Amino acid sequence: MSPFDKPIEELKSKNPVQVSGDAGVGWSDYGDGTGTFHVPVLNDEIKIGYPGISIEAPGHLQRFTLKLLTVMYLAGADGTYVPSGEWIAYRDVPEGRFYEPVVMRSTEDPLAKLFGADLDHFREASLELGGVKQELGDGSYSFAMFPKVVYCVIVWRGDDEFPARARVLLDSSSHHHLGAFELRMGAEELYKMLKNSCSSL
Repeated sequence: MSPFDKPIEELKSKNPVQVSGDAGVGWSDYGDGTGTFHVPVLNDEIKIGYPGISIEAPGHLQRFTLKLLTVMYLAGADGTYVPSGEWIAYRDVPEGRFYEPVVMRSTEDPLAKLFGADLDHFREASLELGGVKQELGDGSYSFAMFPKVVYCVIVWRGDDEFPARARVLLDSSSHHHLGAFELRMGAEELYKMLKNSCSSL
Protein backbone atom coordinates (compact mmCIF):
# COMPACT_ATOMS: atom_id res chain seq x y z
CA MET A 1 0.00 0.00 0.00
CA SER A 2 1.35 3.41 -0.97
CA PRO A 3 1.25 6.38 1.43
CA PHE A 4 -0.43 8.24 -1.43
CA ASP A 5 -3.46 5.91 -1.48
CA LYS A 6 -5.50 7.39 1.38
CA PRO A 7 -5.04 11.09 0.57
CA ILE A 8 -5.68 10.39 -3.12
CA GLU A 9 -8.97 8.66 -2.33
CA GLU A 10 -9.95 11.54 -0.04
CA LEU A 11 -9.11 14.07 -2.72
CA LYS A 12 -10.99 12.19 -5.44
CA SER A 13 -14.12 12.15 -3.25
CA LYS A 14 -14.23 15.96 -3.07
CA ASN A 15 -15.53 18.66 -5.38
CA PRO A 16 -12.42 20.12 -7.06
CA VAL A 17 -13.82 23.66 -7.13
CA GLN A 18 -14.39 23.52 -3.37
CA VAL A 19 -10.93 22.03 -2.85
CA SER A 20 -9.44 24.89 -4.85
CA GLY A 21 -11.17 27.46 -2.66
CA ASP A 22 -10.44 25.68 0.62
CA ALA A 23 -6.75 25.25 -0.20
CA GLY A 24 -6.25 28.63 -1.87
CA VAL A 25 -4.90 27.08 -5.06
CA GLY A 26 -5.63 27.49 -8.77
CA TRP A 27 -7.95 25.18 -10.68
CA SER A 28 -8.05 24.68 -14.45
CA ASP A 29 -11.34 23.05 -15.45
CA TYR A 30 -11.23 21.20 -18.78
CA GLY A 31 -15.00 20.87 -18.93
CA ASP A 32 -15.21 17.08 -19.04
CA GLY A 33 -14.92 16.32 -15.34
CA THR A 34 -11.16 16.64 -15.42
CA GLY A 35 -8.79 19.44 -14.55
CA THR A 36 -5.57 20.48 -12.88
CA PHE A 37 -4.82 21.98 -9.49
CA HIS A 38 -2.03 24.57 -9.51
CA VAL A 39 -0.53 24.45 -6.02
CA PRO A 40 1.95 27.19 -5.02
CA VAL A 41 4.82 25.45 -3.22
CA LEU A 42 7.55 27.70 -1.85
CA ASN A 43 8.91 29.59 -4.88
CA ASP A 44 7.20 27.51 -7.59
CA GLU A 45 4.16 25.28 -8.12
CA ILE A 46 3.19 21.64 -8.32
CA LYS A 47 0.41 20.60 -10.71
CA ILE A 48 -1.99 17.87 -9.66
CA GLY A 49 -4.17 16.30 -12.36
CA TYR A 50 -7.74 15.43 -11.32
CA PRO A 51 -9.41 12.94 -10.98
CA GLY A 52 -6.60 10.70 -12.20
CA ILE A 53 -4.19 12.36 -9.73
CA SER A 54 -1.06 12.82 -11.77
CA ILE A 55 1.69 14.93 -10.19
CA GLU A 56 3.92 17.31 -12.14
CA ALA A 57 6.68 19.11 -10.26
CA PRO A 58 9.70 21.15 -11.38
CA GLY A 59 13.13 19.70 -10.74
CA HIS A 60 13.86 21.20 -7.34
CA LEU A 61 10.40 20.16 -6.08
CA GLN A 62 10.77 16.59 -7.37
CA ARG A 63 10.80 15.22 -3.85
CA PHE A 64 8.71 12.23 -2.76
CA THR A 65 7.72 13.71 0.59
CA LEU A 66 6.93 17.13 -0.82
CA LYS A 67 4.65 15.65 -3.48
CA LEU A 68 2.94 13.50 -0.85
CA LEU A 69 2.39 16.53 1.38
CA THR A 70 0.93 18.44 -1.56
CA VAL A 71 -1.73 15.78 -2.09
CA MET A 72 -2.37 15.61 1.67
CA TYR A 73 -2.74 19.39 1.78
CA LEU A 74 -5.33 19.40 -1.00
CA ALA A 75 -7.23 16.56 0.65
CA GLY A 76 -7.25 18.13 4.11
CA ALA A 77 -7.26 21.93 3.70
CA ASP A 78 -9.96 23.63 5.77
CA GLY A 79 -11.46 26.61 4.00
CA THR A 80 -12.56 28.29 7.23
CA TYR A 81 -8.99 29.06 8.29
CA VAL A 82 -6.46 31.41 6.66
CA PRO A 83 -2.95 32.35 7.83
CA SER A 84 -3.21 34.45 10.98
CA GLY A 85 0.23 36.06 10.89
CA GLU A 86 0.84 34.80 14.44
CA TRP A 87 3.71 32.40 15.05
CA ILE A 88 3.56 29.43 17.41
CA ALA A 89 6.20 26.88 18.36
CA TYR A 90 5.86 23.44 16.83
CA ARG A 91 5.23 21.98 20.29
CA ASP A 92 2.09 24.14 20.57
CA VAL A 93 0.49 22.48 17.56
CA PRO A 94 -2.06 19.86 18.69
CA GLU A 95 -0.05 16.66 19.36
CA GLY A 96 3.13 18.62 18.59
CA ARG A 97 4.76 17.80 21.93
CA PHE A 98 4.87 14.14 20.94
CA TYR A 99 7.00 14.90 17.86
CA GLU A 100 8.92 17.87 19.27
CA PRO A 101 12.10 15.84 20.05
CA VAL A 102 12.13 14.61 16.44
CA VAL A 103 11.79 18.16 15.10
CA MET A 104 14.68 19.29 17.28
CA ARG A 105 16.89 16.38 16.21
CA SER A 106 16.02 16.26 12.50
CA THR A 107 15.46 19.94 11.74
CA GLU A 108 16.34 22.56 14.35
CA ASP A 109 19.72 21.22 15.48
CA PRO A 110 20.92 20.64 11.88
CA LEU A 111 19.75 24.16 10.90
CA ALA A 112 21.76 25.64 13.77
CA LYS A 113 24.82 23.64 12.76
CA LEU A 114 24.46 24.60 9.10
CA PHE A 115 23.73 28.32 9.44
CA GLY A 116 24.67 29.37 12.98
CA ALA A 117 28.05 30.63 11.79
CA ASP A 118 26.96 31.60 8.28
CA LEU A 119 23.93 33.88 8.22
CA ASP A 120 24.83 35.11 4.74
CA HIS A 121 24.30 31.64 3.30
CA PHE A 122 21.11 31.34 5.35
CA ARG A 123 19.83 34.54 3.74
CA GLU A 124 20.80 33.47 0.22
CA ALA A 125 19.38 29.95 0.57
CA SER A 126 16.16 31.31 2.08
CA LEU A 127 15.63 33.86 -0.66
CA GLU A 128 16.25 31.19 -3.29
CA LEU A 129 13.29 29.24 -1.85
CA GLY A 130 11.04 32.28 -1.75
CA GLY A 131 11.64 33.10 1.91
CA VAL A 132 10.38 36.42 3.28
CA LYS A 133 12.60 38.21 5.81
CA GLN A 134 11.29 38.42 9.38
CA GLU A 135 12.61 40.36 12.35
CA LEU A 136 13.32 37.54 14.79
CA GLY A 137 16.58 36.20 16.20
CA ASP A 138 19.79 37.00 14.33
CA GLY A 139 18.22 35.90 11.06
CA SER A 140 14.75 34.66 10.16
CA TYR A 141 12.61 33.96 7.11
CA SER A 142 9.07 32.76 6.58
CA PHE A 143 8.21 30.17 3.94
CA ALA A 144 4.78 29.47 2.48
CA MET A 145 5.20 25.77 1.86
CA PHE A 146 1.57 25.88 0.73
CA PRO A 147 -0.79 28.86 0.63
CA LYS A 148 -2.16 28.11 4.11
CA VAL A 149 0.82 26.32 5.68
CA VAL A 150 3.53 28.80 6.60
CA TYR A 151 6.78 28.14 8.47
CA CYS A 152 9.26 30.55 10.03
CA VAL A 153 12.89 29.54 10.53
CA ILE A 154 14.88 31.52 13.10
CA VAL A 155 18.65 31.25 13.57
CA TRP A 156 20.76 32.67 16.39
CA ARG A 157 24.53 32.94 16.00
CA GLY A 158 26.77 30.97 18.29
CA ASP A 159 29.44 32.64 20.43
CA ASP A 160 31.90 31.80 23.19
CA GLU A 161 29.11 31.52 25.76
CA PHE A 162 26.21 30.03 23.85
CA PRO A 163 26.02 27.58 20.94
CA ALA A 164 24.17 28.47 17.78
CA ARG A 165 20.52 27.53 17.83
CA ALA A 166 17.54 27.47 15.51
CA ARG A 167 13.78 27.25 15.90
CA VAL A 168 11.01 26.38 13.51
CA LEU A 169 7.73 28.17 14.08
CA LEU A 170 4.38 27.80 12.32
CA ASP A 171 1.56 30.15 11.52
CA SER A 172 -1.02 29.43 14.21
CA SER A 173 -3.59 28.28 11.63
CA SER A 174 -1.35 25.76 9.82
CA HIS A 175 -2.49 22.76 11.85
CA HIS A 176 -6.00 23.13 10.49
CA HIS A 177 -4.68 22.02 7.10
CA LEU A 178 -2.04 19.42 7.99
CA GLY A 179 -1.64 17.40 11.17
CA ALA A 180 1.34 17.45 13.54
CA PHE A 181 3.01 14.48 11.86
CA GLU A 182 2.69 16.03 8.40
CA LEU A 183 3.92 19.41 9.67
CA ARG A 184 6.96 17.64 11.11
CA MET A 185 7.59 16.10 7.69
CA GLY A 186 7.27 19.55 6.13
CA ALA A 187 9.76 21.07 8.54
CA GLU A 188 12.32 18.40 7.71
CA GLU A 189 11.76 18.88 3.98
CA LEU A 190 12.30 22.61 4.39
CA TYR A 191 15.62 22.00 6.15
CA LYS A 192 16.75 19.60 3.42
CA MET A 193 15.84 22.07 0.69
CA LEU A 194 17.65 24.92 2.46
CA LYS A 195 20.68 22.66 2.77
CA ASN A 196 20.52 21.82 -0.94
CA SER A 197 20.17 25.50 -1.83
CA CYS A 198 23.13 26.34 0.36
CA SER A 199 25.24 23.65 -1.34
CA SER A 200 24.47 25.11 -4.76
CA LEU A 201 25.48 28.67 -3.87
